Amino acid sequence: MAIYDLKCEDCGWEFEEFKTGFLTEDDKKCPQCQSENVKQVYSGSFGIGSSCFGGYGGGGFT
Repeated sequence: MAIYDLKCEDCGWEFEEFKTGFLTEDDKKCPQCQSENVKQVYSGSFGIGSSCFGGYGGGGFT
């Protein structure tokens, strides 16, 4: 299961979408205002840290 962080460009609402597969354009609908002007937000905390992948410091687990 994947968790996607999304933000509505119209009302500014930030929300999460839980999916068992890839995020599609049909999944990008704001639950607050129903707008389809929704963008994916990348938080940078997906678990890549200094102890993973040869010391790449991308945030997450250390």
